[in-house]
Amino acid sequence: MAKMPDSGSASGATPDADRSPIASGRDRLRLAGTGPVGILAGGGALPLDVAKAVSAQGRAVHIIAIEGHADADVAAYPHEWINMGRIGRMLASFREAGCREMVIAGAIERPNLLRLRIDSGFVRQLPTLLAMTRGGDDSVLRRVVRFFELKGFVVRGAGELAPDLMASPGPLGMHRPSGHHLQAIGRAGRLIRALGPFDVGQGAVVTAEQVIAIEGVRGTDAMLADLGPGGCGVGLGAGAVLVKLAKPGQEMRVDLPTIGPTTLERAAAAGLAGIAVGAGSGIVLDRAALTARADAAGLFVTGVEITLESAQQISVSSSRPAAPLVLLSRKAPTPSDRRDLLVVRRLLPILAAEGAGHATVVAGEHVVAVSGVLPVEKLIAPLAARSLWGLRALRGRTGTLGLDLAAITPADARAKHLGIELFRAAKEARLAGIAIFGAAIPEAARADAIALANEAGLFLMSEVP
Repeated sequence: MAKMPDSGSASGATPDADRSPIASGRDRLRLAGTGPVGILAGGGALPLDVAKAVSAQGRAVHIIAIEGHADADVAAYPHEWINMGRIGRMLASFREAGCREMVIAGAIERPNLLRLRIDSGFVRQLPTLLAMTRGGDDSVLRRVVRFFELKGFVVRGAGELAPDLMASPGPLGMHRPSGHHLQAIGRAGRLIRALGPFDVGQGAVVTAEQVIAIEGVRGTDAMLADLGPGGCGVGLGAGAVLVKLAKPGQEMRVDLPTIGPTTLERAAAAGLAGIAVGAGSGIVLDRAALTARADAAGLFVTGVEITLESAQQISVSSSRPAAPLVLLSRKAPTPSDRRDLLVVRRLLPILAAEGAGHATVVAGEHVVAVSGVLPVEKLIAPLAARSLWGLRALRGRTGTLGLDLAAITPADARAKHLGIELFRAAKEARLAGIAIFGAAIPEAARADAIALANEAGLFLMSEVP
């Protein structure tokens, strides 16, 4: 019978929940494959598919279902519902079930740390857990994996324990990509390789001619919804390809690119021509249903073998030397804002080189959004609902929008990108400020932009005074 969590107070924590001796590497290898498998389950079907595969191998499973994320169907297996803040109880639950191996599977949004119901195990690990808030998804997940390894667990990838879930090379159904589509897939491979150091861009919607959209913190479904009926970029994805590839150097045991029937439905609604996923490095959920729906919708779905480490490197011109940013507004950036600005400055030239948009949002040194061809104000509006670990409650406004005006052509179109809609969206998204790169703010828009920034309480800086 599943155990239901208590109120989540520290007094309800299991004593010594994380004090057991750490198994040596040799002990962990010896124990691997002989006992129950623990599954730390977020949202979606992946945790259940892993549980099904492990059970079919004759091994027991024990699921820790994260409250507010995991699917109710975990009730089919031995499980315990646990709030994300009860770290001590998580460790104790796995140990009580005899788990030495574990899998981290399913979608989990970054929580608001100030709203978690924490236990004493969380408090004891606070410095380590706070370190996890820095960087992008892959860097965070690397720290999560390392955390459980240091607690004595062998962390396995979903593909290790459920190899049938991994994408295989070639088409899944009757439809195949054309030469034009293959060019688009190659373009996406170059882009994802270039974005690898920024820990962003596991998925992108592309054509052979341009990058339509790049996956940010909101995920693939939200990106496709933007391009579908009622979305801010409806119609822009017509004939394009969704490409999902593991980032260079990605921690392959967690957060592999994943597609399933829902992905297919959203891609069809957005008018896409097909989906490509990395063969051997991506996961395909409910393959039979996905293939049937792709055939019925006229979309191709294919596994592609792209070695990103050997893909052609995007060449970023160094002809434009970095210039100091000049403060135009009353409000000035904080030290943390300036660290975000450093990331913005490095990323924008890469986006320009690949024709991948002229805007990005960075918060906590983490790239949270990249524009593609979507209107910038529509891109940042959904960020208002993101918790960003609760940093806004501690720091106030968090995040910097960087705009590369030089990437906007013709030049006489630049002023309209700095109108009231942009500053209103930045204010509502609770960003800290806006930085302009590449070209001067058009004289016709300069005074209004400064006034709008001051009115919204944003800092405004420009690389070209």
